[in-house]
Amino acid sequence: MQNARILILSLRFGEGHYQAGEALTSVFKSEYPSQAVVSHLDFGSFFHKKIDYLMKKAYFNVITKTPEIWKFIYEKTAALTAESCRKFVYGLDSKNMLNHIREFRPDIIVNTHFISSGLLAEYKKRGLITASLATVVTDYLVHGVWIHSGIDLYLTGCGEAVKKLREGGIPAERIMLTGIPIRPSFTRLLPKNEARQRLQLDMNRTTVLIMGGTGGIAGKNSGIVDLLEDITNQHSVQFLVVCGNDEDLYQGLRYEVNKRGFSTHIYRYEKDIEVFMAAADLLITKGGALTISEALTVGLPLLIYKPIPGHENGNAQFVEKIGAGIKVDSLKELQSAVKELIHHQHQLQQMEIKAKTALQTNTALLTAESILDLAKREKSEKYGNQAII
Repeated sequence: MQNARILILSLRFGEGHYQAGEALTSVFKSEYPSQAVVSHLDFGSFFHKKIDYLMKKAYFNVITKTPEIWKFIYEKTAALTAESCRKFVYGLDSKNMLNHIREFRPDIIVNTHFISSGLLAEYKKRGLITASLATVVTDYLVHGVWIHSGIDLYLTGCGEAVKKLREGGIPAERIMLTGIPIRPSFTRLLPKNEARQRLQLDMNRTTVLIMGGTGGIAGKNSGIVDLLEDITNQHSVQFLVVCGNDEDLYQGLRYEVNKRGFSTHIYRYEKDIEVFMAAADLLITKGGALTISEALTVGLPLLIYKPIPGHENGNAQFVEKIGAGIKVDSLKELQSAVKELIHHQHQLQQMEIKAKTALQTNTALLTAESILDLAKREKSEKYGNQAII
């Protein structure tokens, strides 16, 4: 029997793309160890190191310091497709990347970012690679640069994404609605009381979780201490603030909270974030699709604070449309929304119900199964009876 050889390429322009790749890798290794050989790589490793660093730094600076520039770029490129993507990427060590692909000999290459997706589709058109190509769309709003006629299979998170791909000329048979893949641990959720016991929290207070991916809430923390102090002092609320890898934010919040003398739980990066979500009644976060998908999967209502214009704003609109959350654009709006939901617990409960029913369950497993099915078809055509089962 022939194992399917699956190469997953992610890009750390935002951690969500990489985490989607990690979720898929985990499922392939745990559920299909005898059917698939899997390798997961950061596509940025094929850029020259200085170029990779500068591109990521520039992206982070733009989205945190000058989001209006990102909005301009996003809107001006909306009519493009991935057929043009190669014109905007420089510094790629193509020889190194193609050599790695030829050495690994993948049957299928899975992309979780539009840059690698578009570039590999172009390489396949030129005959430089022969593997099938799958693209996992890791946003609920599909920008045109995700769309390329050379992709064999698209895996999407919502019906609107399917519609956008169809409008872009992708045949229906090349699109699967699987949900955005998240770690399987989010489908094995602890009961709320047990999660709160594990975190040593008050069992009876409304619990609000604040987080924004591995980068924490960097760029959005101005005045956040005032909000924490005001609501904590006036209401029976406990806040959990996860700062991710932002050590300055972590130390700054700890200093301010201790100086003012009110109680808030502050954490650095937490690997088992599903425990925090299980303990919470409400999540305040940015507009990253992976965090949103995790929250919806566990039935956690969202307040999406100052999403990045473009893809994150589209993700926030998706959450509002399904009734599972609210987008707020200022600290004053955020403060008002938190107080409103604390006072009207029935509204919070309705949002929880909407969140729980919004998405597919076992999204990583469904995505992996669809990818493996494509690999099986390709193997069958190539090897006949020697194909994987």
